[in-house]
Amino acid sequence: MTNRELFHATMAGENGRQLLHMEQGFNIVYNNWLKDGLPSNVDNCDFPAFGKNRNLYDYMNVTGYLYCHINQFCVPKFDEELIEETAETKVYRNGNGVVLKERTKASVEGTASFSPPQEIDFTIASEKAYMENRHRLTGNGNLRFDKKWLADNAEIIRTQQDYLPTLWIHGPFAYLRELMGTENAMILPYEEPDLIKMMLKDHLEVSMAAAAPVIEACKPDMCFVWEDCCGSTGPFVSPAIFDELIAPWYRAFKDYLLSMGVRWIMLDTDGDPSPLVSRWYEAGVDCMQPWEVNGVDMLKFADAYPEYVMMGGIYKHMFEPNDLSQVGRFTTTDVHEAIDMELKRVVEPMMKRGRYIAALDHWAFWGTTFDGYTHYSNRLLDYGKANTVTRV
Repeated sequence: MTNRELFHATMAGENGRQLLHMEQGFNIVYNNWLKDGLPSNVDNCDFPAFGKNRNLYDYMNVTGYLYCHINQFCVPKFDEELIEETAETKVYRNGNGVVLKERTKASVEGTASFSPPQEIDFTIASEKAYMENRHRLTGNGNLRFDKKWLADNAEIIRTQQDYLPTLWIHGPFAYLRELMGTENAMILPYEEPDLIKMMLKDHLEVSMAAAAPVIEACKPDMCFVWEDCCGSTGPFVSPAIFDELIAPWYRAFKDYLLSMGVRWIMLDTDGDPSPLVSRWYEAGVDCMQPWEVNGVDMLKFADAYPEYVMMGGIYKHMFEPNDLSQVGRFTTTDVHEAIDMELKRVVEPMMKRGRYIAALDHWAFWGTTFDGYTHYSNRLLDYGKANTVTRV
């Protein structure tokens, strides 16, 4: 099977003993890997793209997403504005009217800063403000995707077989969070539920209208819903609010996707989603990831819900077993041995269970070594890894 065929077989529980290996990305480690032996003619891809040269996904025999984006937010945008700038930070207003403070200088010399910006102020955080700007968040469907990009790339996205063509969208909580901040997205469903219902109805309609031409052109294998709404101690959404406001959005969008020929929804949320896991699946989600080991026990849910598809759950810090933060987790300081232990812990039972896609529990992180990742990728062959790279 091609990678795309293997993906569909895995989602349907028809892959037998064949394992698909995917990852979210490598951009954090790429420069370090070049120093450690990665050939310089292997390109990095922040998000996988079918470029002219081999990239890290090809080199490591890993599959990834070919993202097809739409604009679910402000069209027209707010005027972007630099408000304040120092040697280390900048304060600015983005196109959604959100004022952010962002670090521009890395806290550790020689590395990039991946800290999320600090949310300072929001233009849209009340019913009055939303109504004044509703014209930005409704309609304009023909302006919500890049027509030139679609014309230039749709055919190759449809016909290639190495990566998974994927409609990428913000889920309902992520949408609220981007517009009005995490705290408002948590509080306003209680204080102004009618406002939130109106916003999510508008969001659903815009998402469907904007997605239609992209789906028709690219024929995506799935829809990737970015929904980061969980922290280390649990979700930012209560089960009651989820049932009332969030679940109806998912059910409606899943029906729409199926009507357009897109069979699967993959949900991305970090942290501990435990109280909402069954609710997401029951609302139409087909696969959840990344199942961060420090936040949630994927294997517990795998046993409880054997029909659910899961991706991830492989501890991204297994490449640094001698780090003090890992004391007690590994009985070895040898990287290869630690990797072997982790794959035996996770992949062995998940392959017996089925409906599993092998992946780290997030992006390849700072401590992920070139040698260690090469060992991990190759070691998955012993568990039935059946990825097929067509580009050499």
